[in-house]
Amino acid sequence: MPEKDPSFWAMVLNALRDNGLAMVLTFLLIWLRIQYDGKETKPVRQIIESVLGALIVMVVGLTVQKFGLSSGWAFFAAGFVGILGVDQVRQLGKRWSERKADEL
Repeated sequence: MPEKDPSFWAMVLNALRDNGLAMVLTFLLIWLRIQYDGKETKPVRQIIESVLGALIVMVVGLTVQKFGLSSGWAFFAAGFVGILGVDQVRQLGKRWSERKADEL
């Protein structure tokens, strides 16, 4: 189990240190967008969507690091996910993957 390995937690803390600011930005943007729209009234669902958006940005930040690109891409993703929301990003990703599957 990876959660019992101390190096796993060191990697998690390192990812949070490197991408924490972008993740906080995403969390706040999503939460503010939800408040502005007023469609989701349950606080638990608001928090869950905000956390999911922050995790998406963490994954983007880790991917950007592995490819050796600028960390600014994580902030771009933070704004993108924060403004559009998790549902819109999921729909965009689904359409992109379907197009790529059709090309094969």
